[in-house]
Amino acid sequence: MTEFDQYRDGYSTQIDSAIAFSGQPQDFFTRAKARYLLDAFSKFRAQNDISLRPVDVLDIGCGQGLIHPHLKPAQSGIKLTGIDVAGTVIEEAKATNPDVHYDVYEGTRLPYQNRSFDIAYAIAVMHHVPPDDWESFLVEAARVVRPGGLVIIIEHNPLNPLTQKIVRSCPFDQNAVLLRSGRLAKLFRAAGMVDLERQFIIFTPFDTPFFHKVDASFGWLPLGAQYCMAARVPS
Repeated sequence: MTEFDQYRDGYSTQIDSAIAFSGQPQDFFTRAKARYLLDAFSKFRAQNDISLRPVDVLDIGCGQGLIHPHLKPAQSGIKLTGIDVAGTVIEEAKATNPDVHYDVYEGTRLPYQNRSFDIAYAIAVMHHVPPDDWESFLVEAARVVRPGGLVIIIEHNPLNPLTQKIVRSCPFDQNAVLLRSGRLAKLFRAAGMVDLERQFIIFTPFDTPFFHKVDASFGWLPLGAQYCMAARVPS
């Protein structure tokens, strides 16, 4: 049983407790990340002229798949696979999201052939990976992505004091080591990836289309609660 299997029954409750001061539930933050990912998937499809097949997407460390209903694979033109080290959590994800394929792995080598996916992403996973393994985590993610494909990492922004507060309040984040976006950029390059793009997200706790646009306009400012970084696997 992994650390996250142990928190299976109280996972959402623990997060809601940690972020209660924001005035928004966990789903608010999940949807913010989903908007970024859907935009990235759409741009990738257009730039690579993919129209006759779904975009193959891998979610590394998917947990219960809480973001998957917001990605709507059947409607957004993606074929989604989720994988995690926590087997009991994956069983819950399968029951909730029948249109997503799920796997379990031991946490080191992904059980897929080279060049299996167009895009691989990981949300709030790397801060649970030992820092000495950060580069190998990215190398393994890139291994299963086709040349020209993307690796996307979404992480907590340690420059945001409220993010620091949330991490300190979550029992399952007690061993977390947050990484700054600049460090992640260096790791991406060391792992052989190119064309880095960075965007900070979640600047306000307001959930309206107007404030979604405000947040997007401040994507360059390194003060958002989280950040998203994408890099291309070279051809």
